[in-house]
Amino acid sequence: MKRIIFFPLIFISFSLIGQTNNESLDLILEKIENLEIELARLTNQIDSNTFEVQKLDESNQARYVDLDKRIHDLEAIILLTNEEEVPDKELKTVNPLAELIEKDGEEEEFTLWSNTLKLIDNSRYSEAAENLRFLILSYPNGAYLVDSYFWLGEIYFLQEMNEDAYETYFSLINNFPEHERVSTALYKLGLISIKLEKNDEAIAFFERVILNYPNSGSSVLSEQELLKLKS
Repeated sequence: MKRIIFFPLIFISFSLIGQTNNESLDLILEKIENLEIELARLTNQIDSNTFEVQKLDESNQARYVDLDKRIHDLEAIILLTNEEEVPDKELKTVNPLAELIEKDGEEEEFTLWSNTLKLIDNSRYSEAAENLRFLILSYPNGAYLVDSYFWLGEIYFLQEMNEDAYETYFSLINNFPEHERVSTALYKLGLISIKLEKNDEAIAFFERVILNYPNSGSSVLSEQELLKLKS
């Protein structure tokens, strides 16, 4: 009787072990499949990155070839100028590097501006302010000059460097009176004037915003500040 009971138990045990082994095998196969998918994804990413690097190398190579050509052209012009007597009025030549220098300057300005915005986003205001001052001094005719003044004023305002903020905003409105940033700069000058306890000056700035920029957001804010000052 015991043997009759024992054999079914053995059979059930082996069945359970077999089922467990099958489940473990399925799990292993699933993991292998997932690893294969991940490997394929990484391979595609590597191929894509390799392609991008190749394109960058080709672009850089073309640029250096162009630079080399321009340098040779410039050397030829200098050599010709040294060999021949040319009247002063005929010495006017176009620098073949001028276009490249201008393009590189624009790229450097854009890179510096982009990095500055990232610094502002990350609340690294001191570094951002240093970049903005450099942009203002180094690119007096640059594409980001007005925005550099504006954001430098914003950083000073945020850090409660009121005198510096006032001077920066004032430079903006004086040097670029037609720019779209002027209405906001005038409003900020009003706020700074309040902090400096110059309420009459603040009122003048707010009224100027309302009069000259009636449809701007700064006009609405200026009206609210005027109500506070006159209440």
